[in-house]
Amino acid sequence: MQLSVDRFDVAIIGTGIAGSTLGTILASQGMRVILVESKSHPRFAIGESMILETSEMMRSLSEIYDIPELAYFSSENYFDHIGTSHGIKRHFSYAHHTGDEPFDKTRTLQAVIPRQPHGHELHLYRQDTDYFLMTLAIRYGATVLQNTSIQSVEIDTDGVQLSTTKGQTYQADYVVDAGGFRSLLSEKFDLRHHDLKTHSRAIFTHMLEVPCYHKVSATQRDYGLPFQLSEGTLHHVFEGGWLWVIPFNNHAKSTNPLCSVGLMLDPRVYPAQMDLSPEEEFYRFIERFPGIAAQFRQAKPVREWTRTGRIQYSAKQVVGDRFCLLGQAAGFIDPLFSKGLYTALSCTSLLADRLLATQLTGDYSTQHFQPVEDLTLAYIQANDALVANAYKSFSDYQLWVPFSVVWLLGAYLELVKLTSARAQWIDHQDTQAYYEQLRSLRQVGGGFPAFEQLSNQIDGWLEGVNLDDAAAVTAVGDHIKQRLHETPWLPFAFKAILEGKNHLPNHKLHPRLLRPKQGFLGSGNYRRHFFGDRSLPFFINFYLQERAKYSGPVLNLKRTATLWQQGLRPQIAWGQGVAAAAVIATAGLIAGVPQSINGLGATTVQGSASLDQTVVGLVNLLEDPTGFQFACGNHAGRVVAAAFEGDTLAPGQANRLTIDIAYSGKRAQQTRITGTVDHRGIFKGTQQTQFADGSISSTVRLNFDPDGSAQGVHQEWGRAIAIQK
Repeated sequence: MQLSVDRFDVAIIGTGIAGSTLGTILASQGMRVILVESKSHPRFAIGESMILETSEMMRSLSEIYDIPELAYFSSENYFDHIGTSHGIKRHFSYAHHTGDEPFDKTRTLQAVIPRQPHGHELHLYRQDTDYFLMTLAIRYGATVLQNTSIQSVEIDTDGVQLSTTKGQTYQADYVVDAGGFRSLLSEKFDLRHHDLKTHSRAIFTHMLEVPCYHKVSATQRDYGLPFQLSEGTLHHVFEGGWLWVIPFNNHAKSTNPLCSVGLMLDPRVYPAQMDLSPEEEFYRFIERFPGIAAQFRQAKPVREWTRTGRIQYSAKQVVGDRFCLLGQAAGFIDPLFSKGLYTALSCTSLLADRLLATQLTGDYSTQHFQPVEDLTLAYIQANDALVANAYKSFSDYQLWVPFSVVWLLGAYLELVKLTSARAQWIDHQDTQAYYEQLRSLRQVGGGFPAFEQLSNQIDGWLEGVNLDDAAAVTAVGDHIKQRLHETPWLPFAFKAILEGKNHLPNHKLHPRLLRPKQGFLGSGNYRRHFFGDRSLPFFINFYLQERAKYSGPVLNLKRTATLWQQGLRPQIAWGQGVAAAAVIATAGLIAGVPQSINGLGATTVQGSASLDQTVVGLVNLLEDPTGFQFACGNHAGRVVAAAFEGDTLAPGQANRLTIDIAYSGKRAQQTRITGTVDHRGIFKGTQQTQFADGSISSTVRLNFDPDGSAQGVHQEWGRAIAIQK
């Protein structure tokens, strides 16, 4: 097979999420990329449960490299973009079981995922996810070969040569092995090792008719949980293992009846029963736990069960001259906390940055890519310790409760650091500063030295405890709780878990989070590490922008605008309006508003915009409302929130639009403009301005431009008003 490109800059083996994402990024930046896949898409895969850190990494890759599609699997708000075969994930939930005993519903923990500012997360139906990302790489210019197996990879000082079983030969300057467990380069260079703390094996499949756990247990109300257990990832945990339940049919829009089910067992505690089929072993095992077995009485598998041996492995070396192992080619621990995809995408991001630098330097040496190896092995090592100690904590509920808080704290700090780093990148566009922060991470704890000290101490206690000594187990559990209570930067919601609460709060925003020193920014070394010199108003403004930018209405508006540009003109469906915390803004937390904008005379509003221009204009306003200023005579302010609500936007129909404005002047305090906008971009409504001693209102008419700006007039007074970018 002859290709138009004789030599590629980068060859990637494997088209899973990591390989396809890397190929998309590099191709979008002008590199010549070839991806080689031994099988074809769509195909079955597990690894369906998202976490906040993975979603944040997807948003980061999307924004840094200007590839909107890379964020599509980070939020439920993208359903109109990706289809409805995926499930909703509103929580991580854990049910702790004891063998041969009925389930005690008080031994339940629900770690709620915040809906704001990005929306809840997803259960990825991987055959659709992976297929989409492979086609995305093609769309951005990569060459993809499916059903093509690599027979050999030869690497020398001049480059890389890949030979296929079909007799084809391809050359490249660099090769990335993203081929997973069957990594060719790991085998070629004898890079794999199994010297890890975690020991687990798997039995898994996809099933039909797996009921919500409340159907075979107590009701959601009896549990006292914010969400049904089927609305997220359910983990049944017990001594020596755990079982996942990941439904794709757990929301009203779902078109997928399947549920992913998998059993993870420590083979030292539960050796494989090879005289039984995987299905027989699965059902025989869960009969030990009446509370688990009840959920699978009527369930039906839709594919053959898969049974593995021990699944843990890592790499002695991740990078070498002109090659790198990526994702599961480098190592894998256990899906317990869903860290594998986060690890893969973090390393993908750093690897992409290193590879793009070679366009200028031509440096393909091991040393140049050493940061990728350091990050990869640090993540694998941290996940190994986390999972191994979690398995140990499963043996006794007195250990599991405090350890669950350690896990939650590590994940929270990691998310805070990732989000803060992206917020600062958006502000300064300093990509190298962003990657310097990324390189400091270790998968949990956000790279905060104090968390590492805390984690190491708790790890030592858990590794040394004799699980057969009840008094020793109780003492270690108490030590962990006391140590956590003494941690000044432990969020108050996590302390509540230590004190017996069975869930994190559904609504994460609380007034105490905005306190100067006791709020979410904290103080001292904690604040410096996670937030640098940035202020509370900076992060509030970032939150408001994120809430608007990633809201369902804005994303769907952008999609509609794209369809219009392609000549497709569907009726535009609108969800609920975009809301923002105007109260926070008007309390003086949004700074830098100009005092006045002069020179505005009375204008005559003409309606000449078309529907597609109106859509684009509303997208621009709703996506970044705080980026607009407001002027009315001698008064000026800043838009702090914009909300749109309605069913359709079409000729002859108007939809409600609300805009909130905060002033910097001493007299006027805030303004709300409320009315309707039609398909021509013409707005008719009222402006109500609040003063310290009362309020006044007037009728206004505005004409919106495609950039989101608007010009108009107070109809009673003839005074000009403007909303300007």
